Order: sequence, then C-alpha cells, then structure tokens
Amino acid sequence: MNSYNIKYDNNKNLNTFIKNNKNLLTSKSILIQIFSGILDKRLLLEICNTILNILPNANIIGATTDGEVIENEVTTKSIIISFSTFEKTSIKTVSIEPDDITQSYNIGKEVASKLTVENTKAMILFADGLHINAEELLNGVSKVSPNVIIAGGLAGDNAIFKDTYIIHQNKILNKGVVGISLNSDDLIVNNSYSFAWQTIGKTFVVNKSIKNTIYEIDGMSPVALYEKYLGKAVSKLLPGIGIEFPLIIQDEDMQLARAVLSKNDDGSLVFAGNIKEGTIVRFGVGDASTLIKDSIELSKDLAKKPSQSIFIYTCMARRHFLNQNSSDDIKYFSKIANVSGFFTYGEIYTKDSKAKILNETLTTLSLSEENTINDIEFDEIPESSSFATLQALSHLVNVSSSELDKLNENLEDRIEVEICKNEENEKKLFTSMKMSSLGDMIANIAHQWRQPLSVISTIASGLQLQKDFGKINDDDIQTNMDKIIKQSNYLSEIINTFRDFIKEDYILSDIELTDDINKTLKIIDAVFKDNNIKLINNIDYMKKVRLNLISGELSQVIINIFNNAKDALIINDIEEKKIYLDVIIDNEYCIITIEDNAGGIPEDILPKIFEPYFTTKHKNNGTGIGLYMSYDIITKHFAGDLYAKNTHNGAKFYIKLPINK
Repeated sequence: MNSYNIKYDNNKNLNTFIKNNKNLLTSKSILIQIFSGILDKRLLLEICNTILNILPNANIIGATTDGEVIENEVTTKSIIISFSTFEKTSIKTVSIEPDDITQSYNIGKEVASKLTVENTKAMILFADGLHINAEELLNGVSKVSPNVIIAGGLAGDNAIFKDTYIIHQNKILNKGVVGISLNSDDLIVNNSYSFAWQTIGKTFVVNKSIKNTIYEIDGMSPVALYEKYLGKAVSKLLPGIGIEFPLIIQDEDMQLARAVLSKNDDGSLVFAGNIKEGTIVRFGVGDASTLIKDSIELSKDLAKKPSQSIFIYTCMARRHFLNQNSSDDIKYFSKIANVSGFFTYGEIYTKDSKAKILNETLTTLSLSEENTINDIEFDEIPESSSFATLQALSHLVNVSSSELDKLNENLEDRIEVEICKNEENEKKLFTSMKMSSLGDMIANIAHQWRQPLSVISTIASGLQLQKDFGKINDDDIQTNMDKIIKQSNYLSEIINTFRDFIKEDYILSDIELTDDINKTLKIIDAVFKDNNIKLINNIDYMKKVRLNLISGELSQVIINIFNNAKDALIINDIEEKKIYLDVIIDNEYCIITIEDNAGGIPEDILPKIFEPYFTTKHKNNGTGIGLYMSYDIITKHFAGDLYAKNTHNGAKFYIKLPINK
C-alpha cells in the first residue's frame, strides 16, 4: 500500500502529479479522497473528470469541509486530494441520493448491503452535513455490517450551514451518502479517537425531543437554555457557536458530544446525533492544552501498530477552538505515516461493533497491508504548572457543580418531608417557594461563575501555549497566577453567599440592611447583565440601619420581585430595560422600593397580586406562590408590610420593615 497527497492548484499540476507517480498509473486498486474547502460544484466535477480520464479505474469519494488536513498542516478553503494504492485489497463504491431523506436508517442498510462482502475490513462513508440523520444512518449500517470498522464524517461548508456536498466518481451530491469498502484478508485496520472536551456546570434533562431535534430542556427551549447559561450574545450566534459549546451525554462507557447543526424558529435545535427524551446532558468546554496533549498521546499509541496510511476525520470545533494552533492537534501523526483528512460536521467512529456519530472529536483510520511497525521517537511534552492549575480548577468547578446538583436533589427531598410533616397549607406553600427560589439561586450562581471561569481557562491555556513555544518567563507566570487566584477567590465568595442564603435556622438576627442587599445584588447581577437590564441603585450606603431579619428570607423576597420585573421587561419587549432600587428611612421604618419601567400592572388585577396562586404568567413559568409568600414573609415574619403601586414608569413595590430600637 502507498499513499500520495497533493494540494490542488490547477488541472495541469494535477496531471503532472499523477503521471510523476508511476504507481498510480499501474495500480489496479486505487482509492481517491477529495477534501474540498472550495464550494464550487463545477470545479469539483472538473477535477473528478480529469482524474478519471487519466485513471479510469479509480474509486473516488469526497466531501466539502470546514478545513483540510495534509501531512502535518491544516489548511482552509483549499482542495486536498489523497491517492491510495493497494496490492492486496479490493474496493467497492456506492452513492445514494434519496428522495426521502427521513429514511436514514433504511439508507444505511442499503449502503452496507451494497458495500459489504465476506472479507470487508473497513468502510469510509461521507454523508451530507445538514440533511441526513447520521445516527439513524449508522444504526442501519451497523445492523447489516456489525463487524466492520466504519470511519468518515459529515461534509462541511466552512461554518456557513447552508449547502454541503459529497462526491462519488464524477457526481456531486447535495443530500445523501457516498462510501467505499476495503475488502481484503491481509489489510490491517485500526481506528482511534481523541475527545478531551470537558463537562462543566449543572446537569439538565431533555424533556422533549424527536430523534436529533430537541424542543425542550429543563422546561425551556434549547435556544433559551443557551441564552440563560451562556448569555444572549452566544445564543444569537447559534448554530455556529453551538459547535464550540456542545451538549455532552454519557453513552455507555464513553462520553459523546452533540453539536448544534441548525436552529428552528420555535427555539428548537437540530443536533448532529439523536438525543432521547430523559437524557441527562451538560455543557462542554474545550481547553487547548488538554486537546493537544490528548491527540499526542493518541499518536504515540497509534505508532505501536502497523500503519502505511492514516486518515484523520476531525471536528470543525477543534479547528475553530485551537485556531492558529490547530496544526498541533494533528502534526505528530505525520511522523508515523502519510496523513490526510478533513474537518467535519460530525465524525464516524466504530466501537464495540457499533458505528456512532461523534462531535468535538478527532478520529483516525489507520491502514496497512504489511504487518510491520516503524521505530518512531516522539519528543516528550513537559508538564506545565498552568496545565496542572487548569486541571485543578476544572475539577473544582465540576465537583462544585455536582454538589450543587446534589443540593438541589436534597432540597427537593426536603420538600416532600416538609409536606408530610406539615398539614397546614401555608407551610406547604412556603416550602414550595423556598425550593423555587433556591432553583433560581443555582441558576444565578451558574451565571456568576461563567465569566471568571472563562478568564481562568483563557489564562491557563495561554500559559500552556507560551510554555510549549518557549515564550514564557517568571514574570508572566506570576502575573497570570495572581489573576487566576483573584478569579478563584471571587468564585469562593459566590459560594459563601449562596451558603448564607440557604441556612435553615429560622431565627431573627440583627442584620445591617445595606450589607444584606449588597449580597443579594451580587447573586442577581449576572442575570441583569445577560438580559441587558440596567440597575439604577439610589441607595445611600452611608446611612446604616439594622433590622431583625431571618437570614436569606429578605433576599428571597427581593430576588422574587427582581425576577418578576425582569420577566415583565422581557415580555413587554422594553428596549431600554431599567430597574430602580432605593431605601427610604424614617424614625420607625425603612422602606425598600423596587421599580421597573415595564409599563405597570393592569389596574384590575393590581389588588389581586398578593393572593395565593394568582399569576399572570404561562402555567409553565409561574405558580402564583411567589408574591403571596413574599407578602407572608414580610408581614408575619418581619412585622412589616409589602404593597405595590403603578407609576409613570411601571410597577413599584414597597417593602416596609420596622427599624431596631
């Protein structure tokens, strides 16, 4: 077996390249793969015809890309052509352009039936990247050919997500699948993969999905989920940004990423693989050091096996994430054998006799007709303190997230215990509100953590790359470590604030009001920023006042009113969203006022807003418990008053509390 690669310039150079490699002219078994970052059907057809005119027995397949691989180099918007000749292997090819793309499972069965013979060792499949359901396709292939290694990927179009193309002989297809089978008693086939994406944050449950389209996660649309936890700026960049922030699921003994392929008008998202209802998912994030380190280890393992040619089918997210360092992700494989491949919208990998569709993953297919292993030396990659720091911080984030998840589960259990122990309706309502508020708190903490975690990840990744390229000094390390420590301290402060909030000692304590309000503002700050809400804080912090409060309960009331104001501003599509906060102090009472500019509460329902179960929200978004229990806390626990009025701006809430004497 021999392999040859060329970066296409023009037909003349292609002609010369083929004729200069005499083995191509004499071989009876030739596989040609075309990886094209140029989305020009006419040009691709011309290239195919040029090749077939010179090599009429060639077997051609190909795909458009989001980047190309040739030896130790990554290219974009170029055309790479890989030629492989075999002495002991025969090749079969197939292409299917179906009328009904929804029949992906049956298409997979048909592909496998046409390609598989008694001694089939491997298949390479390229499918369109936007229409076919790749997971259903591969389920069909595995049903017919369970013992065959399947490799390949979904075609790309440079992250435009409009039109992808696949190639078979001299046909260019917009939908469907193309493939080849390698049939031999002597061919040695090995496949491997590198994932190395890390899960982060809390877990979510998929409530409603149909195959690879998700309609609801944790009671909201997928677009709303991305907006809530990653911010509006990120959600507006979907589907493209969804490649870099995939959903991670556990599939038996391996983690799988599901990257976003397209966004629908109803807020649902189409992913590059099925996600069943009830599946637990988490967001995934990448780290440059971890990705590169893992691919280097993969190349070292591959060097221990016979390899005459290596094909790499790797996710576009890795190229976008690593950017100018993306060549570091693949360069060590070229020490082993000839390397070519492309950046996909989904990678095909076979594990335990079942083909799967992967995302965020680098996959390799190694072929050899000779059972020989070359002695290859790899440079040792030194460990760096920044990499160790990032590992520790990632561990901290995930352990903390796990603890928050368990805390949430325990809180739900406490609801049941409290309901069983207390038959009084008021106690049941209060417990329900407490749990609801804690759910909002956990979401707010996730908002607050996102920015410092991003800063920490960026600093640590930058240090690793500077270290690898020998461009780091002690001052750089010290400066960046100080920044990481500062961000870590901020994360710790957020957790401490949360712990104060969930204390369950229902005892009145002497509390300084403005300090307590400041803690609450820290919790809600990220939610305001993500929703472009300007908080106009008119509190005079020089005036100190002490109150008898139950720790955390005043925060519940304030956050509940803030959340109602936020929802009103969003629902009414207010362009310049504002919330005004003030504290008025007299001899007997202090009054906290919270006012929005959302237009106010209809006068006919204003007297009812503190009644139990009264809500103006959709049934999935409101229970009517929040304001009722807020009123209960202020009037019964604190001997104060809670009321609301309409102003020229909107609704204004007054929290009236007695001052300590």
